[in-house]
Amino acid sequence: MKLTSALTAITALLSSTGALAAGKIEVEVRYSKEMIDVGNLDLFMATWQKIYATDGNGRAVVTDNTYGAFGGGCMSHYDGPDNNARVIVNGAWGRVPGLGPHDSREALVQALWGVLKAVSDPTAWDVFTKCYGLTWQEGQPIWSNSRRPACGGGKFHTVRPTCLCSMGSAACENFSVGHRVPSIIKANLYRDGRLLADSLTVQFSAQRVVKDDGCKTVNTIAGLFGGLLPGPAALFASGISVFCGA
Repeated sequence: MKLTSALTAITALLSSTGALAAGKIEVEVRYSKEMIDVGNLDLFMATWQKIYATDGNGRAVVTDNTYGAFGGGCMSHYDGPDNNARVIVNGAWGRVPGLGPHDSREALVQALWGVLKAVSDPTAWDVFTKCYGLTWQEGQPIWSNSRRPACGGGKFHTVRPTCLCSMGSAACENFSVGHRVPSIIKANLYRDGRLLADSLTVQFSAQRVVKDDGCKTVNTIAGLFGGLLPGPAALFASGISVFCGA
């Protein structure tokens, strides 16, 4: 879900709410510089969808799940997941004076997801799995319009004509995208400079940890959110503050 679409949706949701006597609410997102290799983990499923699928998410969410993920560019059909990606979600929210019953949750979730996507998208790489023909001796399925590989397979490929395998004639059936993500990302709400109790934190860990400075893109990412409203203009300050810690 695109952030702009999400923000448009929440603006429409809150449009009937009157202006606050107090100051506007500011949304701030901070994330760590250590980047975690989570392979082809479905980030939207493990964060956004997980939050809204959890019982009691109208008030709080605490989840801890580990997902098998693939991260190789050419993985045999015999291979299982080569990475265990752990995702911990911890958030709590309530009724903020002047807002609807779930508006603080919406602002936190949408802001955190938007920054997470902006940080992780530039790290993306192609992941091909269920690969065949990785040796001269190994055969391949008969590819056709009814069974098409992502790469290789002659005219039947759906992503690219050749795979990332050492054998040029190899073919891989499945395609996905791998990402690196901050080890911790957190969204907070402020009003008149005072920290509100509502917050959302997502922590990532995995078998593979990449020592990569995720902070190098923070200025670019902050610029993407400078003019966006996480809620209606009468209630929320323009822009989402984005910081990256050491």
